[in-house]
Amino acid sequence: MATPSESRADLQLVTAAAVEDAQAVFASTSGTPEARRLQLLDTVPSLIGYYSDGSAALAADFYEESRELARARTSFQVTVTVADRVVKIRRGIAWAAEPLFGATHDGDDVDGRLAQVVQLETARPYRDTILDNRKRDPDSIGWARSAAGGCKFCRMLADRGAVYRERSANFAAHPHCHCTAYPVFKGGEHGPEANAVQYLASKRSRTPAQRAYIRAYLNENYPDTHG
Repeated sequence: MATPSESRADLQLVTAAAVEDAQAVFASTSGTPEARRLQLLDTVPSLIGYYSDGSAALAADFYEESRELARARTSFQVTVTVADRVVKIRRGIAWAAEPLFGATHDGDDVDGRLAQVVQLETARPYRDTILDNRKRDPDSIGWARSAAGGCKFCRMLADRGAVYRERSANFAAHPHCHCTAYPVFKGGEHGPEANAVQYLASKRSRTPAQRAYIRAYLNENYPDTHG
């Protein structure tokens, strides 16, 4: 079966293909900024939907394989999670098209913004599928994070192989974040439970004071890496 890092690499292939297709759609648009934005709004949400189905299916397969490897004792039906985010996706696409209305009509800026929206939205169903099944699965004790790179925020959230046992723990993701979640089961090898800072950083919303505390913690414990 695939390891968490191998499954994460598979997800990156899916999101990269989605971004490439979305940018090809943008390259094919023509007319006024309003017309080009409308063409994106008419096309990209369904494109994201197509790749989101693949992202969620990839996570479901990985969850089932992980469960078999852990020799889970109970029977469990793994399901995919693809939330209805059309309204939010359309808002993201409208934001991505904003540079078209500037003085330079900068297409490169649109490409960059579009990549950000498409990558994040295409990766979301993978993470949601892992987390939603973990909540329902009697043999799962939580989930852990497979970090993709050197971002200090992601490194901190994944440090020590931390297991997020609380059902309310959110998967914190930034633009172009390629981290994934993987399930942890009873009786299997796993790291310690996430600490207070890791749980705090995983919350959906934080106060300015909490954000400042996390920044200071990151700067002290996770220095920037170069080269």
